[in-house]
Amino acid sequence: MSPAAAGRPRDPAIDAAVLSSALEVLREHGYAGLALETVAARAGTTKASIRRRWPDRRNLVIDALASVLTTPAVPDNGCTRCDLIQSVRLLAEALHNRLPGRVLAPLVADSAHDAALHRRLIDVLVQPSRHAATVAVHRAVLRGDLLPETDPELLVDLLASTVYQRALLAGVPVDQESASGLVDLLLRGVAVDFDRLVRISRRPADARPHQRRDVGCDGAAAGAGPAGV
Repeated sequence: MSPAAAGRPRDPAIDAAVLSSALEVLREHGYAGLALETVAARAGTTKASIRRRWPDRRNLVIDALASVLTTPAVPDNGCTRCDLIQSVRLLAEALHNRLPGRVLAPLVADSAHDAALHRRLIDVLVQPSRHAATVAVHRAVLRGDLLPETDPELLVDLLASTVYQRALLAGVPVDQESASGLVDLLLRGVAVDFDRLVRISRRPADARPHQRRDVGCDGAAAGAGPAGV
């Protein structure tokens, strides 16, 4: 911020207009076509005003994308297979339904050599969905559905990598069928009893062995042992 602007409060209405206009331009022209002059004209402000608020246009893009993302609730269906499928769908929904196309991949590439900016991109745009999926995996381990040595972060990496590979490289969304196929492939390798989990997932929701837990990513939980079938 320039010395002349120091101490002058930012107008939240201008901030909101800039973020909304930046999203419009990103949806129409992609990351490479983001021109601050166009954003300023649509927002009813000036390029200099935008520069004062966002000296680095990559932070403007991150904030614009973050404005359309929500923090998802942790899946809790009383069914490990269902929770993991829902986690995959949450990751895919954020990429395909909320974020404009032709933006995330070049933004990641453009931020790769700036460690602080790359960390902010991950924290703001990626981590919320990953956190929900990681907690769901912790719950599955604690209820005895997954092997106790299962690494939740690594398992989420395996799930998320397919979603991002399809979104960023193949341009193919992860639908319900492909999400189920991915989860089943992994569960056959980490489930204590895969066939039992499939049987539970096919029951009506009110006939499943629900076991509500308060679980954090440190694995702490309250409650009894694994529920029966």
